[in-house]
Amino acid sequence: MLISELSFPHLLDAREAQLAQELERRRVIAERRAEAANAAAAAADVVVSRSERMPRRAAKPAAARSAEPCPA
Repeated sequence: MLISELSFPHLLDAREAQLAQELERRRVIAERRAEAANAAAAAADVVVSRSERMPRRAAKPAAARSAEPCPA
């Protein structure tokens, strides 16, 4: 006669509780990742909208350079 964990209801209950905890942990991790991704996307949108509002400064022209060495 073979005895398995199916013969012991308390073992089945413990296994079910362990699986439930693991699923809950995975759900919480997935929610946190989704929240972090949404926050990052929202922050990226804010950065883009700021750059669209503010005009870029015009680049200053470079000073004219000569081929002569600096006076000593």
